[in-house]
Amino acid sequence: MDIDCLNALTDVQMSEWRDFLAKARHQHPRQDPRFAEVERAMGHPVMFATGRRDGRLCAVGIFVLQPNRLVLGRMAAASALSGPVCDSASDMIAFLQGLAAQDHLAKVDALRITPYWLEQEADDLAAALAQAGFRISDPEPHRDTGMIDLALTEDDLRASFSRSARRKVRLVDKSDIEIRTATRFEEAETFFERLNTLVIARHNLTPVPRAEYEAGFRHVFNDPSIGVIFNAYHGDVFLGGLLLYRSGTTAHARRYVADPEAARDVGNLRVAPALWLEGMFWAKRAGCTRFDVEGFLPVEDKSHPNFNVYEYKREFKPTHVRRIAEHTLVLNAASHSANALPGQVKNELKRLFPKLRQLSPKRLLSARRR
Repeated sequence: MDIDCLNALTDVQMSEWRDFLAKARHQHPRQDPRFAEVERAMGHPVMFATGRRDGRLCAVGIFVLQPNRLVLGRMAAASALSGPVCDSASDMIAFLQGLAAQDHLAKVDALRITPYWLEQEADDLAAALAQAGFRISDPEPHRDTGMIDLALTEDDLRASFSRSARRKVRLVDKSDIEIRTATRFEEAETFFERLNTLVIARHNLTPVPRAEYEAGFRHVFNDPSIGVIFNAYHGDVFLGGLLLYRSGTTAHARRYVADPEAARDVGNLRVAPALWLEGMFWAKRAGCTRFDVEGFLPVEDKSHPNFNVYEYKREFKPTHVRRIAEHTLVLNAASHSANALPGQVKNELKRLFPKLRQLSPKRLLSARRR
């Protein structure tokens, strides 16, 4: 296999890349070059990698390069988010092995991948990756998500929701609540500010930086061929929003936020089912055949840390599917271990002293702005 590593794509290469993605069974929107612009806006170096057999593309991957925290000039990892994209396990292994030998990765400590492979195909690829020296770097042996079949008619999609969710959709339909597409940056900004304050800060997670959502709106979420943000309003009052991106076959419900205080002011109407149904309609009308709810496990244990999230997604009746876990191939063991040590110490301290999470400079800065 012929491997090329590029810092940028020409117009011809961009067109060829997108044509390949559109036909690939394991396509994912995060491997669209428009997402590379979002990474660059945050100061992240990006590498485009291609694999060819007999001159024809058979593998592509956008890799974000993460600097080594200890050694200037080295990269801790080259990470392909929801990639690389390749439809053959044997070609995937050949592509990754060839990539690891490239001069572009001479100063990279590890190759990290999360291809979008599901169920038995995911298991088969995981076995091939293990034989090639990759190791699972996720906490669990696979990821769990839920899939909704968009082959259903719009009426049948609505009818497939739980009785409770259908009732909430009807109440929103009869109310003065309006679901709008965010076509101005100010509307996207409202979504991300509420996401940061109502969801991310409450779970002590790192806020989405302004540079990321500005570039995300400019390159992805204001372009219906790849992404969209739906916001629900009562008058000018924001009630909630749903952010999605899509490939040619699959839409992904990536982020959702609701404002419970605002909802109380309009009779405690829950907008989630109506927003998610709007997202499914958008995906179906764009030609997608399935809808990934981005994280789902049919758990009954209320003590499960994600029980509440899974419970509201259960209302949309997704089918549980397994997705391949993140896998890592270590290219420089000594440098990789040294670079990972500070993070391991930090994570152990957070585990032992949860309140230390609140001392993150980004979180403190975000709190001051609120």
